[in-house]
Amino acid sequence: MKRTWMILGCALALGMGLTACDDGGTPDPTDSGVTPEEDGSMMMMEDSGPGPSTPVVMAFDGTDEVPADLSCRGSRTAPTGSGASTFTATADNFGASGTVDDLTVQFFPDNMPTADGTCTGTCQEVTTGPDGAATFMGEAGAWYAYRILAGEGQINGGAAMGAFVQVVHVNEVAPDDGGNTSLNAVSMSTLNTFTALLSHRQETTNGLITGQSFDCMGRPLVNANVRVFDESGQIPFGTGGSDTKDFYFSGTQVPQASARRTAEDGLYGASNVPIPADGTIRVGIYGTLEEGGAQELIGCESVRVDEGTITILNVGPERSDGPSGCSG
Repeated sequence: MKRTWMILGCALALGMGLTACDDGGTPDPTDSGVTPEEDGSMMMMEDSGPGPSTPVVMAFDGTDEVPADLSCRGSRTAPTGSGASTFTATADNFGASGTVDDLTVQFFPDNMPTADGTCTGTCQEVTTGPDGAATFMGEAGAWYAYRILAGEGQINGGAAMGAFVQVVHVNEVAPDDGGNTSLNAVSMSTLNTFTALLSHRQETTNGLITGQSFDCMGRPLVNANVRVFDESGQIPFGTGGSDTKDFYFSGTQVPQASARRTAEDGLYGASNVPIPADGTIRVGIYGTLEEGGAQELIGCESVRVDEGTITILNVGPERSDGPSGCSG
């Protein structure tokens, strides 16, 4: 039997820097209606998935749901940057308090993580120091990527050590020179804490993708759905424990097994995604743009997905210089 590892729905919102998590250990699955398997993994309760019609896509402005601005769809381009930037990035202990020292971080100013896990070319490899800080050089306003390697990290600069999983985040925007940003370090303890909220049998050879959908003004999309594609077309979602599955959140930074589309946080996820030979998965965000209409493609991005890794990809309106292949 293949090894399985348990997904933390809350940790899958990494790209958003959410902090509504608690690092309090693994909850008793019998308290949540989630049934343990014989090998100790967890099975998500089955659901029927999104229906044939969905509500009109909206945006959340921080207070209310308002009409989504999709006027840049098809004309938007990737950010190019405005000049050299040396900035500080801090590894935050996601889902718990404090920072994490002694983690190896690979920084890719070209937004292209290496396929073999090495740090070559323009890649910068740094170990987080006191207070979880590391310094990188990039292009202000341009996209970059980073990879936090799986390993042991020192929490809060103290004696406590924790096991951390590998995280890859692409399409992050570099701050101005002298600025600060954060890195999402996810401990195995944090993953296990929230398996009772959202759990699915995740084969170690498959991928896990999460991120946020947003409109032309950068506001989270409400009522959107995710679809994933490989070189052969759309990867179907299922309801079985080991199927590829989409999932969403409650709008209050909490994953919700019964959610059928994005809420006020705009967060989406896809678990147990088969990894194709070239490693590339395209992520499409779909939604209904007018009452009674069919769902349309809103945005499409591609990302390399690796096994045993949480991949974070935020998706905005479709770019004129973006990938194709998010239909089918």
